[in-house]
Amino acid sequence: MEITSKRDFIGMIFFALSVIMLGYMFLTPLNNYIMHVDEYFTISVLSLPVQDIIHITSWDVHPPLYYLLGKIAVNIGTAIGMDELHSLRILSIIPYILILVISATKIRKDYGLLSAGLFAFSMAVMTEFFAHFLIARMYSWAILFLLIAFIAFLEIIKTNDKKAWIILTVFSALSAYTHYFAAISAACIYLVLLVYIIKYERKELKIWPISAVGAVILYLPWIQILMVQMTKVKAAYWIRQLNLETFPKTLSYFAYTNDFTYSLIAIAVVILILYIYKKDSKGVGGKERFLVLSGIFVYLATVILPIALSLKFRPILMPRYLLPATAVMWLSLSIIIGKIKTKKLFMISAALIAVLLVIGVTTTFTTNDILYKSGFHQKEILDNITEDPNSVLIVNNENLIMYFLSYANKTDTYFQNINNIFGENLTHLGKFYNFKTFNKEETDKVIGDHKGKNIYIISWNKPVIYTPTEQIDTWTGATISKVKPTNKTYGYIK
Repeated sequence: MEITSKRDFIGMIFFALSVIMLGYMFLTPLNNYIMHVDEYFTISVLSLPVQDIIHITSWDVHPPLYYLLGKIAVNIGTAIGMDELHSLRILSIIPYILILVISATKIRKDYGLLSAGLFAFSMAVMTEFFAHFLIARMYSWAILFLLIAFIAFLEIIKTNDKKAWIILTVFSALSAYTHYFAAISAACIYLVLLVYIIKYERKELKIWPISAVGAVILYLPWIQILMVQMTKVKAAYWIRQLNLETFPKTLSYFAYTNDFTYSLIAIAVVILILYIYKKDSKGVGGKERFLVLSGIFVYLATVILPIALSLKFRPILMPRYLLPATAVMWLSLSIIIGKIKTKKLFMISAALIAVLLVIGVTTTFTTNDILYKSGFHQKEILDNITEDPNSVLIVNNENLIMYFLSYANKTDTYFQNINNIFGENLTHLGKFYNFKTFNKEETDKVIGDHKGKNIYIISWNKPVIYTPTEQIDTWTGATISKVKPTNKTYGYIK
């Protein structure tokens, strides 16, 4: 990369820091600890045949693409002697590698080295990006696909390149196959593009519906399942009701922190940067301003639309669902910083963005440390159970079975209602995992048959049995308890 100015030098520093963060990502998975409870689900599911993977993930209200990619990654990893968790962690890091490549080529070429470097670094240290480039979940791929779709959108605004229309169509569909909030963001990109066309390029109005319909056609194989999932979500879903802090905390998720005051500061910083850009860009045409601000429009729409749906129907919004849209917003912010020409205004903007970056770096390392410790703690608890030849593990909620299947072959394991989970009889899971089954009315018999054993129960909240238990740990609602020795009758509370 050719450095021709101080701004380029700053951009190069950001790129160097980004490569360091990439190296740290590769070192972190080597601890081999599960950092997020949903990774247990992922590992268990990916040991199954593809048809079971699609069925289970559809009932878990997720699209299938990440799990299919994960199946491929696990198969490749197994062939070269790598365990599932390492394979999946590396799969999650690959999108950041590709984002660095895109930043160093396409974004650098179009918007300069400063914007490209700032964007690459922000993608590692802002919001919860770093953690989700490690976790064995779909978020990093949703970020990559939506980002490519958005870059194609920018290219359409600049050049109306026909290839860009094709890329927008394909990667919007891929986003929707990866995460539903990425699908919402892709729809918001099309909405913002429609506004642009109506305002500035009405002669291109005929191309927009062709692309939009093309994306829908690519998504047709999954739409029927999506309709079923939407019915399930409307009937009952686990996300909590929104409160007064929801809007500012989700609106400021691009600079994630649990501190409410900082959320307000982050929003204020962006407003100030936008004001500075407006002041600096007098004489700039409306098309260019629209292009520069479009990522912020997409982000705002992705926040507002789910909040509206949550208030109207049922809560569907979790902050981490905004990760793909947050990436789009950071690209716009990076472009804006690079566009500010006045030296004084640039220095003020750089100082403001530096505040967010410094706090982002601090939050990233703090969060990673917390995840490492919690992952170590979780693994230690499960190791104490599975490495004890005198232990018995009982999972007495069908919704939790898939999270702990991978441990079924390590200890004497009992699953409740295995013949009626995810809407189907899945007793054939016994071909892949070594476990026994029971009905909830047989809880007393299972426990009574194992007197003298160390009996552990995994349930939602506290296990509802007569015998006293000692709570060992709680993971996102899942409680691990140990049955206390007693002479009382064992039984299920009806």
